[in-house]
Amino acid sequence: MADEGPPPWDTGLQNERTGLAWQRTMLSGLACGLLVTRLLAELSLALAIVTGTLALAATVAFGAVALRRFRLNGEALLAGRALGDGVPPALAALLLGLTGLGALGYVLLA
Repeated sequence: MADEGPPPWDTGLQNERTGLAWQRTMLSGLACGLLVTRLLAELSLALAIVTGTLALAATVAFGAVALRRFRLNGEALLAGRALGDGVPPALAALLLGLTGLGALGYVLLA
């Protein structure tokens, strides 16, 4: 009986790459949100505070969901189960939408 050797892939690497991609998405979303907040601060302090708070809250929620999903996907991959739902993409769309609304507010108020 010949030794089969290791499998051609490591199930943990797929999850690791996905987790790192979500971290980059989260950080870039936060950076864009804070940039829009900074621009809005010159025009309307109240709008800047609301936009910044929403961007920060969305980023924290996105980070918590991404970390939880990273852990659950790792467990699912090792157990051979199906992967999770689409909550992180929905939160990424929310963060992008908030940033876009803030930028639109800046353009309209400028």
